[in-house]
Amino acid sequence: MDIDVIEDGLSARTTVFDDPVEGEHKNGSRLIVASIETHAPLDLLIIMLGTNDFKDQFRASAFTSARGVLTLVQLVHGYYALADHRPEILIVTPPSLTREAEPAFYGNGWERCRGHADYLQQIADRTGCFHFDCNSVASVGTDGIHLDVEGQRALGRALAPKVASILKMSGSRTR
Repeated sequence: MDIDVIEDGLSARTTVFDDPVEGEHKNGSRLIVASIETHAPLDLLIIMLGTNDFKDQFRASAFTSARGVLTLVQLVHGYYALADHRPEILIVTPPSLTREAEPAFYGNGWERCRGHADYLQQIADRTGCFHFDCNSVASVGTDGIHLDVEGQRALGRALAPKVASILKMSGSRTR
């Protein structure tokens, strides 16, 4: 199965929070529909957001961040409400912050992110989405925030069969 992957990452993107320093364009809910339209048609949308919700300025809990992901899912479902085909959604829990995450940015974010995967699993279950917890195969590198190269490889190796399974099951239009 040939799969075209379109990466649409943006450094410092949040789920639903306007960033007063880096700009409101970092708010995922402001741009998700435009991003979908830009890359249409899509068979699968992977949402891996939440890390930046734990910045100290937002004071988000794991529950609040998961609610932000729920908002994104609702926006996608709403956009496709009258369409013949809507993409499947795979929610990926980002790697949990550690104490090494820059305290000036994240404060005690490493504590506030506890339980994030559980809440995101609930969101997936209740909205008909798929879920994968990145923490099951990788953890952040020495900066306490980002996956290192090996973590990225591990995540890619773990997601590849899951993505193929979702696309096969959904009868995707992928070649």
